[in-house]
Amino acid sequence: MRILIFLMFICNLLPVKPKDLDRYAYCESCLTTAQEIDNAIKGTPAENRQTVVENLLNGGVCEKLQTLKHDLVSQEKMISSCKHLLESHYDQFHVALMNKEPTRLDIVLCYEQSKACIGVKRQSFESSKTTSFESDIEALLLDNKEHVRIAQPVHSGSPMHSSDEL
Repeated sequence: MRILIFLMFICNLLPVKPKDLDRYAYCESCLTTAQEIDNAIKGTPAENRQTVVENLLNGGVCEKLQTLKHDLVSQEKMISSCKHLLESHYDQFHVALMNKEPTRLDIVLCYEQSKACIGVKRQSFESSKTTSFESDIEALLLDNKEHVRIAQPVHSGSPMHSSDEL
């Protein structure tokens, strides 16, 4: 019985995503959607906020995504996951956007409300540069083993060196 309750709890925590989309692409599309919603809401007066939020959540944000170029996810996948996010989490997003103005909308929508990015390791541009740089160095070291010298530690009690030379 405890196992069944545990499994039901775990299944509730996992995000519901389209079957043709991997979790990384789903997370990236959620973050892009949140960024577009944030950009649209920032310049909106308080009295027009409800109208703008409802327009965005009824598909306006997905239409905006059609005009943007996406580097990490194809445009078709971006739009289909945007529509899926809005359909499956409309009420949660609406409450989150109407109650207050969140400072980090991407965290509220993609981590707290939809859980689309929980467990997804995002690789930034800087970390990908570092990784390729380190792998290039390792490849050079392997290719040129005969020309690589490994430094030996110098010991203060070594009989070859006097204490003044150190």
